Amino acid sequence: MTLVDRISKMAKERGLTFKALEREAGLGNGTIKRWEVQSPRLDGLIKVAEYLQVSLDAIVFGNSQTANSPNDKIHSQLERIKQEQGLICDGSPLSTEESDLIAMYRLLPSHEQEDTFDLIFFKYQKYVEKKARSIYWTYSDVNSNKKNNPAQDNIPQDGTA
Repeated sequence: MTLVDRISKMAKERGLTFKALEREAGLGNGTIKRWEVQSPRLDGLIKVAEYLQVSLDAIVFGNSQTANSPNDKIHSQLERIKQEQGLICDGSPLSTEESDLIAMYRLLPSHEQEDTFDLIFFKYQKYVEKKARSIYWTYSDVNSNKKNNPAQDNIPQDGTA
């Protein structure tokens, strides 16, 4: 059974046509049928899997098989698609976990994407670039372990803590 056949079967089980599935999943008309002759984009496969509420394995392999299964050829084709679509970082394909994080990020509203990006950038600066940009560092000197907390001075402070 081909990829398109599996998607067709899953859509029919849910009472959907390709046209309805493509519209609901945010794909262009005829996208799924074109997958019979050209490699699908990974983001398109993810949209279909999410809409149908099935795993990518179910769509690509026909069930939840692992990379050590007899369908290693299909798994390698999926990895090739990931590389073709640019899902690599520093020359290495993204892991399943990294791909899932990207997929979840894409599903967030734009204002939540911005907050998430800011948080990850802060973590990157703190742990990779070793830049201390935390309010904590205004109260603690890492080199001397001396506390500079204004609340410990027993002198009333103007403003709030």
